[in-house]
Order: sequence, then structure tokens, then C-alpha cells
Amino acid sequence: MSTEIKTEKPRRKATRRTQEERSDATRRRIVQSAMRLLQKKGFQATNLQDIARGAKVTLGALQHHFANRQVLMERLIDEVMAPLSDDGVVWPPSALVLEERAREFVRLAWQTIYGVPGYVAAWSLFFGCKASPELFRRIDATRANSDPVFFARFITCFPEIRSNHPAPEQFAGFVFASLRGMSLFGLFDVAQEETDGQLDILAQVIVQAGTKR
Repeated sequence: MSTEIKTEKPRRKATRRTQEERSDATRRRIVQSAMRLLQKKGFQATNLQDIARGAKVTLGALQHHFANRQVLMERLIDEVMAPLSDDGVVWPPSALVLEERAREFVRLAWQTIYGVPGYVAAWSLFFGCKASPELFRRIDATRANSDPVFFARFITCFPEIRSNHPAPEQFAGFVFASLRGMSLFGLFDVAQEETDGQLDILAQVIVQAGTKR
């Protein structure tokens, strides 16, 4: 008769999050709650109490991370525009040929910025904050500073456009304006096939602009 000796498996030591990690997670929930409410209710109807409730935190906890509504709204602008930064995800590898690069840029820009619900929420913020002059001036200043950087990054990603288009900076502005305009149609019931077709045409336009005539 054999006896089995049972050995207990060593318990994994639970990894405890640092205070900063917990704070980051809380701020993330607050930002996501604000984005959802902006999309659903609009700028004027979105208040801190509802945002806190959606993030499952107290109003005091929300104000600990974001002192007031304006500070939170400024953070939302940063969140929306972050993917366009130098290390953002919308810029395709330079090794791709022009057509592949154009299609990849349009795909990434749409999937990570302009086609996501958060960007529609951002438009609600852009329009609504006109009633808050200080916030609108801040957003307008951010736009005025950021747009030339984004346009320059676009031209760096597509050097063929600088070489072959007579107005490369204006063309970059046209590309981003087209994506922004398409994003507004997210407010309506637009067929996916229609959106895909427009994105395909935009990629073709980028290719044509970068092709030597």
C-alpha cells in the first residue's frame, strides 16, 4: 500500500499596484466616462457628477485628479490628439511603397482617431466650449500650435508630396480636413461601404499627389 505525499503548490505572491498605477487607472476611467457622456449627451449636458458616477468614483475623487471641468476637458483634447504625435500610431513605416504607405496611413488614422466614438465626442467638446471663451481659446491655441506639427509630420512621412506637389503644407491640411469632415458623419447612420469607399479615394488622392507628373 503506497501513501501519496501531497505537496502544496507555492502560492503566487499577489502583485500590488503602486499608488501611481492606481491613480492612472482612476484617471483613465474618468476620461473614458467623460468621452462617453460627451458623445451621448453633448458638452452642455455633461457634468462632473455624471462623469464621476460613470467612472464609479466619488465627486471628491474626480476633483482630486481634475480640479475642475475645464482641466478635465483640456485633458480630453490631449487624449484625442495623442495618436498624431511624433511617436503616435498613425504613421506607417517609411519602407513601404507610396501606395501601401498611403493606405496604411488612412487606415490607421481612421481606426485610431477619426473613426472612433471618442472623436465624435471631441467635436461635441469643440462646438460646446464656444460658450466657455477661456477653454475655447486654449483649444484654439493648441490647434494653431499642433496643426503645423502634424502637417510637417505628414510631409516627412510622404516626402514624395514635398517633391511633387506645388503646395505640400496645404495638401496636408486638406487630408486632415477630409478626415475630420468624415468623422462628423459618425453622428448619422452612414453605411460602412460608403465610408470605406471615401477612405479609399482619400488614399488614392495621396498617391496621386505624391506621384511625379
